[in-house]
Amino acid sequence: MTASTNNTHRVGVHVSISGGHDKGVRQAVGLGCEVAQVFTKNNMQWFAPPLADSAVDAYRRAREESGLSMVFGHAGYLINLAATKPENLEKSRESLLRELVRSDQLELPFLILHPGAHLGEGEEAGLRLILESLDWVFERHEGRTRIAMEVTAGQGTCLGARIEHLATLLNGCPCPERLAVCLDTCHLFAAGFDLRTRADIDRFIDGFSKLIPWDQVVCVHLNDSKGALGSRLDRHELLGEGKIGWDCFREIVNHPAFAEIPLCLETPKGKDNINDRNTLAKLKEARGEPAP
Repeated sequence: MTASTNNTHRVGVHVSISGGHDKGVRQAVGLGCEVAQVFTKNNMQWFAPPLADSAVDAYRRAREESGLSMVFGHAGYLINLAATKPENLEKSRESLLRELVRSDQLELPFLILHPGAHLGEGEEAGLRLILESLDWVFERHEGRTRIAMEVTAGQGTCLGARIEHLATLLNGCPCPERLAVCLDTCHLFAAGFDLRTRADIDRFIDGFSKLIPWDQVVCVHLNDSKGALGSRLDRHELLGEGKIGWDCFREIVNHPAFAEIPLCLETPKGKDNINDRNTLAKLKEARGEPAP
């Protein structure tokens, strides 16, 4: 069984790597994915043993057979490149470094990363420390996998809820070609960017593009929001069942600006991933394909 060969507005989900990355690829195909997102390791652990050659070979075989147009990574949630405690900062940098090594082994084009939280030190200091951390990592690793900084909902002291934050990181990094951007509809909405209509989406793209070239966006997470506009609440909901509403997602899968960008669900999966399966089918139907 192989994935759909659709080449525009490609949709997929985050899949589990329990049992190996090859199992994640096969799960993605079974759900009807055209793209897929994976963790490189357990997302709630700092470190993991190196990937065995046999595990990498099994993944590559599954990947080649899958028909998926892209598989990309998401970094672990413990990493904070703006951590104020020296031991946590050291662990964060080393953890990201090792994740990039694993990402290169898996030939992932980019690894999505939450920028970090300044923990009371202020935005300017936090962004400066993130840039220092990126320099530390890039000095020690020269792989092909880019780091895609993800826009955040702005909970607590998390950086990345303003496009200016991401622009500062891209413009301040001495290796900007090694960075990219991941958007998240729930995070954007919670941060105050309305996306409920085509006009809202166009307005966002126009404002974003004045600060960061649109071709720096390499992924969009499609998530509805449990929280209201500007709530700063990072709580994902099934598409069409949250405060954003279905119109946003129907527009995105038909909007020319998103045609080449992988679109990935991170919504509640339901029993046996039924929600992922149904939502993918609904998105494909919305872009003009008949339901299976």
